[in-house]
Amino acid sequence: MPAAGDIHVVHNARLGAYAAYQLTHQDSESGAFAILSLDWVGNAVPDPAEVAAMQPARFSQLRAAPTLVHRWAGKRVPRDFQRVGWREPLLTDSPRSHGSWPCGDEHLWQRHWDSLDADAVRAFHAALSAPEDLSVVLDNGPHPVRRCTRMLDGATLNLAPSLDVFDALPLLTQLEISTPVPGLWPWLRTRPLIHTLRLSGLQAPAVDLRGTGLMQLTIDATGLRSLHLNPQLDRLTLLGRIDPGLTIHAEAQGRWLTLISSDPQLPGLGLAQLGELQLREVRELDAARIAGQFPHLQSLTISGAPCVLQHLHRLGELRQLHTLSGSNLFPGAGETFPAPECWPRLCRLWLHSLPAGLGTAIRKAYRDEAAQGLDLDVAQLRKAEWLAANLDNPFRDWEGSAHISAPQADKAAALYRKACTAALKQAAEHGSDAAALEAALAHIGRDYTEGFNALDRRSGFIETEEREQIYGAWLGILDAVDARRQDGAAPVDRERLRAAMNEIRSF
Repeated sequence: MPAAGDIHVVHNARLGAYAAYQLTHQDSESGAFAILSLDWVGNAVPDPAEVAAMQPARFSQLRAAPTLVHRWAGKRVPRDFQRVGWREPLLTDSPRSHGSWPCGDEHLWQRHWDSLDADAVRAFHAALSAPEDLSVVLDNGPHPVRRCTRMLDGATLNLAPSLDVFDALPLLTQLEISTPVPGLWPWLRTRPLIHTLRLSGLQAPAVDLRGTGLMQLTIDATGLRSLHLNPQLDRLTLLGRIDPGLTIHAEAQGRWLTLISSDPQLPGLGLAQLGELQLREVRELDAARIAGQFPHLQSLTISGAPCVLQHLHRLGELRQLHTLSGSNLFPGAGETFPAPECWPRLCRLWLHSLPAGLGTAIRKAYRDEAAQGLDLDVAQLRKAEWLAANLDNPFRDWEGSAHISAPQADKAAALYRKACTAALKQAAEHGSDAAALEAALAHIGRDYTEGFNALDRRSGFIETEEREQIYGAWLGILDAVDARRQDGAAPVDRERLRAAMNEIRSF
């Protein structure tokens, strides 16, 4: 059995090497382990002398100073971790942060950081370590750009006589662009520390990010036909309508890429070797499409809204799967779950909110795998009466929440259903009269918002996540309205309707 002090190694394919970790603590109540990254990386399993010499590793990427990576992970050590020895825990204090089990990527990104322009890295560390520098680089009225700025938007970039003005910002690491910025791409290639970019509303047919230092990209794919990624980019989120002809050019055909989308008809995109796929808030999904288009997936996450999942058994064709997680998944009657022998490399199987019969069968089939180290978590099994009441309820996740009561969750569902019924009725009556329809929807949206104002008034339980869910549910209603209208009708003005909600929103 794992114990505090155990030292493990795990192989990272992209590094082409093993990385070492120590279990430093185990929580007496939850059973969770704390895990510490060590300073050893090697091409083969370490010998006892190497284990004896291991020390805590420190990482400086995007930090003021080299820092330990020490966090609570989980109570089941992944079965691809290989125990290589034991030592007294190298740290006596338990960590304060929580996260997932590591896989060696922190060493990979530290190597990338060390390869960047040395002057830019030194300036970043110096600025992060010093008192905040509020000196103005660009006077932008009530919101001047100061030297300590870390994120810029397209409107601000366009105010400068030259993008070179922003070279005076040593901490600039993020951009959010919703309007064309002349010279953006050449300038971005001179700023290797900018790691996150959000692009929306550009309607550009081709985007080429080669030569940049980006690690994360969120892009509105509407109208996009060609996307060239830089080798370091490992997280890509596609928004909007994805053209079936879109081709994404990525290192090793996407083997090291995490792709995030809400499109259940996601095309192949030229990513035949895609390593990780996250499908969010999908309502219907054909597992056969996923298995056929991305046969080399190592990690698959499906978040339903809820999701009717067809051809569930075809997921068994993903022979390289290491992690499978899903929530709110409801296969049709008679669908079968893949057997354990389909996934010889599976280390983590997390499934929440699925039919009770299916969940019970999965627990039974994978009981022996769990005994051999599979991280198995199958929970929130749903009976038939729950399915009938909740399949169209976007607030079903509020059920059982620690800070949301059952009456509050029920009232939220009732507000949603009332607004949805009223909106679809207006779509039927005013489908061809956009002005009348939007006026009616604005009234419904205000009533919907006022209902949540009243719900929040006593306990103040609605925070950022709940606020986003409330607005996301409203967007789902507007999607249903657009689907109900005649072909060719322009979508309703979501920004106008959001403004109508915000006029009275108090949460």
